[in-house]
Formats: sequence, C-alpha cells, structure tokens
Amino acid sequence: MKRLYTLGAAILLFSSSIFAQLLINEVLYDPSNSGLDGDANGDGSYDQEGDAFIEFFNDSYSNFDISGYEIWDDTTSGSLVYTFPNSTIIPPKGALVVFGGGTPTGSFGGAVVLADTGTAGLSLNNSGEIIIIKDDSGNPILSFDSDALSNNPNESYTRNPDITGSFEQHADNTTLLFSPGTKIDGSSFDTTLAVDVSFSVDLSKYEGTIGTVYVAGDFNGWCGTCNVMTDDDGDQVYDVTLPLTNDSIEYKFTMDNFAVEESFSGGESCTKTTGQFTNRFAIISGTTMLPTVCFNSCGSCATGGLRLQGVMDFTTPDAGVTGKAVHVVADSAIPHLNIYGIGVANNGGGTDGQEYTFPNIAVEAGDQIIVVRDSQAIANYFSTCWSEFDIILVDAGGSISQNGDDAIELFRANAVIETLGDPDTDGTGEIWEYTDAWAYQTDTGWMYAAPNCTDNTTTIFDADCVYPICLSKEVASITVTGENDATTITTPAGTLQMIATVMPADADDKTVTWSVDDNTIATIDASGVLTAATNGSVVVTATSNDGSGVSGNTTIAISGQVSHVSDLNLAGVSVYPNPSENTINIKANAPIKSLTIFSISGNIVDVPTLVNGIQDISMLASGTYFIEVHTDLGVSQVRFIKK
Repeated sequence: MKRLYTLGAAILLFSSSIFAQLLINEVLYDPSNSGLDGDANGDGSYDQEGDAFIEFFNDSYSNFDISGYEIWDDTTSGSLVYTFPNSTIIPPKGALVVFGGGTPTGSFGGAVVLADTGTAGLSLNNSGEIIIIKDDSGNPILSFDSDALSNNPNESYTRNPDITGSFEQHADNTTLLFSPGTKIDGSSFDTTLAVDVSFSVDLSKYEGTIGTVYVAGDFNGWCGTCNVMTDDDGDQVYDVTLPLTNDSIEYKFTMDNFAVEESFSGGESCTKTTGQFTNRFAIISGTTMLPTVCFNSCGSCATGGLRLQGVMDFTTPDAGVTGKAVHVVADSAIPHLNIYGIGVANNGGGTDGQEYTFPNIAVEAGDQIIVVRDSQAIANYFSTCWSEFDIILVDAGGSISQNGDDAIELFRANAVIETLGDPDTDGTGEIWEYTDAWAYQTDTGWMYAAPNCTDNTTTIFDADCVYPICLSKEVASITVTGENDATTITTPAGTLQMIATVMPADADDKTVTWSVDDNTIATIDASGVLTAATNGSVVVTATSNDGSGVSGNTTIAISGQVSHVSDLNLAGVSVYPNPSENTINIKANAPIKSLTIFSISGNIVDVPTLVNGIQDISMLASGTYFIEVHTDLGVSQVRFIKK
C-alpha cells in the first residue's frame, strides 16, 4: 500500500498553506508491460519510463503556481529528476499530470499535462523509493513512499475516494489500471462549480501602517500569503475576487502573513465561532459580492464622511438636463473622494447600483460639493449663491439624470449608505417628490420644495422656493465667555478680553455689540475688552447686529480694586457701631441699591441684602473689612471692623 505523508510536524506548521492546496492524488511507477495495457500517456506505445506519472491536485479555490517546484528521487542521497517550468499553473480544483516522457495524447479530463523530456524520465522505481516534492525555495513539502504491496503492481496507486481517501491499487475498485488527470472512475474533476466571490475591506480608518493585505479562510487553508488584495484606485479599499465552490465560508482579513489580523470577540452579526476561533462567516449562493466592511468590524467605515445634502431638478432658462444636480457635504476630511459614488433609481424600478463615481481628490471637513450636468447653466441659475459651493464637479457621463420622482442613493465602497426616497417606488405624488424643485436635508430630516416651483424662473431667487443654502442665515445663539474661560478680574484696573461665540458658524452677520449692566463697576469697549473700575459683579452682554435680537451674557466678578485703607464716602454713607460684633447700621444720602463686602485684601466676602438699614455681620470672622455701597449718587466704600 502506498503512503502519502508529510515530512514532520515542522513542515506542517510552516507550510500549512501548501498542504491545504497541493496534494498527490495518483502515482503510476510500474505500468503494465502487457501490450498497450500500460500506455498511460496515450501515445500508442508502452514505455516503462514514459508511461510512469504523478498526478497532483490543487485542492483550493485559487490558482496554484507550481513554477520552479521540483521532484526528487530520495532513495539514497537524493537526486533532482524534474523541475516544473515557469508559468505552470494548476487551476482551482484542477489536476496536473507529469509523465515520465513520450508524447501524451488525449484530453486527460482537461488536466494540465507535462512530460519529462530527459533521458531518465522520472526514474520511478518499483519499490524502496521515496519521492520528494520541494517548493521553489527548496523546502520539502510532500513525499510519497513507493514501497509497493507488490514489486510488480502493473497499475497505479490512487486515493479512493479521490483527494480525501487513502491510497489503494487502482484496480481494487474499478476495471481501470490508471486514470491520469481524472477521478478514479475516469470522470473529470469538476472545476465548473466555482463561482466568483468578491471580498472588499476598507482600511481608510485603520490607524496603523498598511502592509500587504490578504484574505485568509477555510477555502485556502488559512493561508496568510495566498490571496493578496489590491487597491488599484488608491481609495484604501482593498479587493480580490476568487473562484469558490463552498456553500459557506469562514474568513478574515490579514496583513503580511498574519503579522496583523482581525480579531473578534464572538457574537458579532458577521462572525461565527468554531471552537476557540471566531472569524467572519458568509453564505455563498452563486456569484457573490460581499459587502465592503471596515477592518475588524461588521459594518462600513461610512461614519463621519460624505452625506447627501440636497438633490435638484431645477427648471433653468437653458432647459434640458442643465438643472439637475446632487449636493453633498463632507462632515470630515476625506483623502480619497473616489470611495464614494451616486446612483439614480429611476421610476421606482429598484436600484441601478453606483452609476457615478467621485474623482480621486482630497476634500476638507465642511466642503460643500455639487455634482452638475452643466456648470455654466446652473451657475447662472444660482446667481450670487453659486459661491456657497466649495467644489464643483461636472458629470460628463450623464449619470446625474434624475427626475423629481427618482430616488437617489449615496454609495461608499460600492455599498449604499444613504438614500433619498424609495428606489422601489415611483416618487410621483409621494411626499419626497421634487419635480422641477429640490429636496434638502436638515438636522431634523428632509424637506421638500413644492413640485414645479422653479418653472418660469430665471434664477433661484425668482422662485418661491429659494434653495436653502442660498437663504440668509440669522444668528441663532451667542455664548459669551472670558478669554481662556476666565470669570474674574482681580488686579486694579485690570482688563479681560470677552469672546462671543456666534452660531451658526456661517451666519451672514456674526458681529455683535458689547454692553455691561453697570458702568460704575466695569466698562467695555467695541472690541469686547472689559476694564475693571470698582469691586463688584458685572453682567457682560453681546447682542447680534443682524436684527435677530439674539444675545448672550455672562457674569464677571471684579475684586482687588481697593488699593488703600482710607475710607471712601461718595454718598454720605455711615456705618455704626464700628467696631461691631453682630450687626451694623448703614445709612446714606440716597436709596441704597446694593452692597458688597470685601476683605482687606480686596476679595469679595459677601453680597448681602440690607434689611431695614441693618446688616447682619455675625457670620464674618473677626477682622477689618470694606463695605461697598451703591446708590444713585455713586459708590461709597467704608471700612469697618468685626469684633
């Protein structure tokens, strides 16, 4: 009985991809010498060397390049008997037969057929020999022991069943003595069942260095270097299409022979856990284009990229298709815009797929991008609003062809990420119809202009439905802060730059007018510089200048403005008893509006409320204080002592 075995565990460990793909399925080393019974190569004559053969099988779903591989006779010290020529490829699930010589004649099941043209042929002995197969680097990968059951079997040894079974003499279960290039029963290996399966992984969000990208799976024996993926258009989406026959596959994306590989915890929607391994999982039914996924994720990388902003079907003075356009916005910087595309689903007939692909350009966050059919005609129609767009792209191929009843799909890496309307529904009469009008997306959803609202207009400003990007933008809110978020001034006559943050950021008029609620405490100039005058608190307000009436404010505490200990009494303010332990009486020549108590160092201690001219000071620690009294006659500061 012939035996096929690997040359030790080390080879299995380091050459697992080879064993998954290449195997020996049949060997004839002792052809029959009875007439033409041994004419295995079909050339019409028997030859001991020429009719001997080895049949290899590629048990994978991708081509196997056997160029430069070698067959060695390792009976003694070993000798090279055959080298596979350059460009020798075994197709997926296909066979290759090497005869010892002669002129092989016949179809051999469609297998790749070669013949050794040397004088000694393959030098296959009847017994006591080990055949070694080495790869193109000289590493042994397969071997076959030709210690026969009989010294003269006169037939081949073959696997039964083919590919997966053990070796037996060919005639044990069939009338045939050999079957080079075919199954044991003489039928062809079925290479027609393979369907194209396209893999696609998006590495645009991968933060490491991108090496050589591969797809590894049960279809290639988890080979880390077998099926390289390419990024021909430079959009950082890597693709490969493989002929597969599996009904289902487990796989993952890797780099540089598993130096980097995807890792899943289990339970994800796209994975399957088998034993200790969790990998991607997919069902294959016919030609399949698997969705483009973000590396190490079940979903796409679409978040934070391009989004639909508006769709136009204007009636312009130039008529025809000149008013058709699609408006998109970049929510983040995109280094390769060609990862995105647009599709128009006409008349409810379902998706037509991606029909327009953006050019390979880089765009910045916030860029307003419009794809048009006629740039001059639509520029004229937009009039002064045309400058709102940062990037203008002209679709010369005519893909931007929507009428107002057609759904629009935005694609990223050939997968739909956003849709206006319903691709399976004719939009006529639907809420999303935009015939001779427009659709525009806001923060709360899509809004739609009334159909036909651009008919008989010269520019968009003549229409009752001005495109939203062309509308004036009023201030919606103002936030006031001190520079570096400061909320105090503590130095004598100190200043603080006030900052007004106006929203939206693209408001037409972002200027403001500054004011304070008490000019005796601090003043503010037109540029927002606040200057301290006396100790106290002041409310700083910024009011929009666009007529919207929107304002914002904040409170700034001012201290440290008392630079000496002499009493200031500008309104006839008196405080008694002084010193006092629990209460003081405060009188002035005018109504008292407010009080502020400061420490001797100028820090605000309290902003009390006077009750019937009496102020409670029992909560103060013993020491010297200033009380600042605001009246209609001005501000007075009086020193008092708390016992």
